[in-house]
Amino acid sequence: MKNALQHIRAFITVAQRGNFARAADDLHLSPSALTVQIRQLETWLGVALLERSPRHVTLTGAGREALPAMEKLLLDLSNIVSASQGLAAVRRGVVTVAALPSLCAGALAERLAVFRQWHPGVEVRLRDLVAERIVERVREGDVDFGVGVRSQFGHGLDFTPLLRDRLCLFVPAGHPLATGPVSLQALDGLPMILTGRDSSVRAQIEQVFRAHGLVLQAAMEANYMSTVLALVRNGLGVTLLPESADDGTHRLLRRPLEARGLEREIGIITRTECSLSPAASALIDCLGDLSGTDE
Repeated sequence: MKNALQHIRAFITVAQRGNFARAADDLHLSPSALTVQIRQLETWLGVALLERSPRHVTLTGAGREALPAMEKLLLDLSNIVSASQGLAAVRRGVVTVAALPSLCAGALAERLAVFRQWHPGVEVRLRDLVAERIVERVREGDVDFGVGVRSQFGHGLDFTPLLRDRLCLFVPAGHPLATGPVSLQALDGLPMILTGRDSSVRAQIEQVFRAHGLVLQAAMEANYMSTVLALVRNGLGVTLLPESADDGTHRLLRRPLEARGLEREIGIITRTECSLSPAASALIDCLGDLSGTDE
């Protein structure tokens, strides 16, 4: 039935006011137009809802039975509209993001703090994962989007560049490589602290060393970059990590290197055929400043 909700609202107003004239005034209708709406609703339902007299209106048995359900219907609709408007205005919502651990511990955390100030009603659920797992989570729809490295994703995924991240040498204060000229060749055969073999950073380091004919010597391994940095900070060795992993802690120096293959592109990974929620889109817009955070 066309305009069913409008007719239901008319019936509820008449039932609450007990008078057609007062109800028509509340609805900004003429009494005759309101009467037409009620009759159309009764015709549609096949029952009489109101008993009319010159002075007042009362509910029929069917009207008394239908009134609570119709009131609940309009309340539910009002709640749906209010919730939808809140989502559209990014006043509320939940965004789930899968991101590289190096970003989660540094630049991404800073941008999330800004996003919280802009949209305090939006909950962000962060999953820090290695690059391969990020792609899996995005493809399976477990997260709204991912923040990872450019790769050959295949059909169904899009990549939007955010920033370029470079591998740098991290050494403890007082280490021989902490001062003076330093090159990738200086790391040939040098015992290093590395991330685990399932890490995209580890794969990149191995590829760079092979390309330059250097020997990669692993002295220690750790799953998390924060752990690797802690080991370096305590004098247990040196490491190559993305510059975005720099936590700015004292007793740790970051030395830039000039060599092919040390740079990687980081961006937003999304599903091609799926649209993002307003909250997820707003978060991506906020992350657009990541490149400025790392410089």
